[in-house]
Amino acid sequence: MNRENELLLELARVSLDARRLHRVRTALAGYGGEFDWGGFVDQAARHRVLPLVGRHITRHRLFHSDSGLPVIPYRWLYESAYEGNLQRNLTLAEEFGTVIEALGQAGIPYAIRKGPVVVERLYGDPGLRRIGDLDVLVDRPHAPEAGEVLVKLGYRQGRLSADGAAIEEFSRSTRLFWHMNVQNELPYMKIADRPHVDVFDVDICLNIFQTLAESNVSVSALIARRESAVLCGRSGYSLAPADQFIDLCAHLHKEAVTLHYIEQGTDLQLQKFLDIGLSCAELTERGGWPQVRAQAQEYAAGRSVYFALHHTAELYPELVPVAELAHFRPADTGYLDSYGDFDGAGGRWEQPFKERLFDGGRGRQVAQKSSVPRT
Repeated sequence: MNRENELLLELARVSLDARRLHRVRTALAGYGGEFDWGGFVDQAARHRVLPLVGRHITRHRLFHSDSGLPVIPYRWLYESAYEGNLQRNLTLAEEFGTVIEALGQAGIPYAIRKGPVVVERLYGDPGLRRIGDLDVLVDRPHAPEAGEVLVKLGYRQGRLSADGAAIEEFSRSTRLFWHMNVQNELPYMKIADRPHVDVFDVDICLNIFQTLAESNVSVSALIARRESAVLCGRSGYSLAPADQFIDLCAHLHKEAVTLHYIEQGTDLQLQKFLDIGLSCAELTERGGWPQVRAQAQEYAAGRSVYFALHHTAELYPELVPVAELAHFRPADTGYLDSYGDFDGAGGRWEQPFKERLFDGGRGRQVAQKSSVPRT
């Protein structure tokens, strides 16, 4: 790993202890002019951790040096990344809170997945982690009702137009493909006339596992185990902690190996692994691992859990319990370096994990193409 990626990995954490801060300051003092700050910013943005890294740089005044000359240029860039993301997430929370409240008033059984739950439970500071859309898990029979709630709030099922000014309907072939092959409804969107948000995006999810995945679970059972939570400033529901963790693992596994995400360059991102690491720490603190073991066995989700734990341990070894790594390790670990499994078009990576994690051109190594339509 080069020095830019080493520094990024040191800073891509929710908190920095005294030992790590000393190590970072020592490294910064030794770089001189031999550091690619443009490449560093590109990787931080690519991995969705620029707001988090920016907060550390400004909060701990890492740009200062004994000589008085800044060791990190463009301090304002890092301040703006954090402050801009904070305002963006507050805007999203205001809108998504309205959605959560409306779903509750309509009496629709649901649970919020990932983003807002992870930010509020694991990060604390809403400016540290970037949120994209709102993922709402419902049992399939309730999907039309949930869609009606969104339409009443001004949402439309479709995609953002090329000029970003309107929501366009997907083609008939795309609608048929999603209905047959994807465990989500097509996204519901609403143009946002706000400084930090161009569009509000809500996904109605019909399962936490993909169609071609080996894992399976009753969504009604997931909903029955949901827990009350304050989300986006409103009373709502999230998945139970063990289910939430398995969901994060399955989501990471899906995106890491699926051709659609590999082509977009979003298959491997530090933010996803940090989410897993922080979730591990929370489960350890609360004694939640026995429930994770039981639920993962029931759902046949052990491979996805191990995939997430194994790769997270390479980046954040202090957060992943060794006992859980050993428990979930399957006899055959060859799948850890494969891709395309959920597309029915498998292949294997030649690069080791850390090397391809920071290789923005890794997708060019993959000959297969995603069959997921985009229009």
